[in-house]
Amino acid sequence: MNEYTVGDLAKRSGLTVRAMHHYEKLGLLQPSGRTDAGYRLYDDGDVQMLHRILAYQQMGLALKEIAPLLGPDTPPLAELLARQISAAETELKRQQNLLAMLRRVAKRASAGGPELTDELLTLMAMRRTYERYFSEAEMQQMVAAQNALGEEGLARIKAEWAELVPALRAEMERGSKPGSPAVRKLARRWIAIGKDFPESDEFRRKGREMFTQHPEMLKRSGFTLELFDYLDRVVAAEKERKA
Repeated sequence: MNEYTVGDLAKRSGLTVRAMHHYEKLGLLQPSGRTDAGYRLYDDGDVQMLHRILAYQQMGLALKEIAPLLGPDTPPLAELLARQISAAETELKRQQNLLAMLRRVAKRASAGGPELTDELLTLMAMRRTYERYFSEAEMQQMVAAQNALGEEGLARIKAEWAELVPALRAEMERGSKPGSPAVRKLARRWIAIGKDFPESDEFRRKGREMFTQHPEMLKRSGFTLELFDYLDRVVAAEKERKA
């Protein structure tokens, strides 16, 4: 069994001696022994306990909240490590998604232009808004879809969107029925675009809630809530016809 002085353990773990003393004062980590001269000694079990304390801190718990988790009924170390691995993987995906977004913005920035500032502000605002309505996992799905399309694919969809939105609006204002030939053709094009992105009833529900609360996001895209409703009926009619 290994044994460490307080100085050794602090150095090996990247902490300070003062932090070790603080944990002891709070009753979180007690030395398992003492030298003949009275110096603190920590063994392998104490190292595992220290790891638990730091792991819970990384999970956002305050020290006073950690104490009850260190009793005899504490989860096995392997379970705690599994939770840390899961949290680290989630954070890694979030960072990878952020990196992909920054790379796309940087590529646009290299071209310069007066519209860059507006585009950056829009991107930041949109991401914060999306984060309020969609889970981290759902955000990752959306970013993964964008990454899979790449710049060329996104440009293609943007061009298709720019054609479809005014065409759909014109049919709506004309009073065209969802099942009319012209509208069905637009519906098929819209459904084809949607295949490149995550789609479910839950996604649509959250999207509608977000756009209802933030109509300015729809406005930037050329949409209105009325057109959103019309598109829903158009797509539903086309899918029902094919069912």
